[in-house]
Amino acid sequence: MSTIRILRPKQKWKASPATLLPTALLFRLFNPQSHFTVVLDDQLVGRIGREEVKIFDVEPGEHRIYLRFLRLRKSTELRVSLKDGEEQQFVCATSAMGWPTLREVST
Repeated sequence: MSTIRILRPKQKWKASPATLLPTALLFRLFNPQSHFTVVLDDQLVGRIGREEVKIFDVEPGEHRIYLRFLRLRKSTELRVSLKDGEEQQFVCATSAMGWPTLREVST
């Protein structure tokens, strides 16, 4: 088995008019959920909330992973190739406009 680990650290917002106003409007108008849905190989495999870590055991080989938020927004799909016993880590966050982001953690 191989492992995919997703981290969602506490987000530090930069206070500038370009980021603060759209974010404040988004939260006020839509009151978004505080979690992302994790989609692995076209299957919903769980949710990740603020300051959480999720671990998914997968078979070795090629996998596709992305995040969904409010069913309307999704992150860029990432492809990962894992060998037996290998672990890959990702970190997720939200952009200033409310889009989920997912990137590999470089080791």
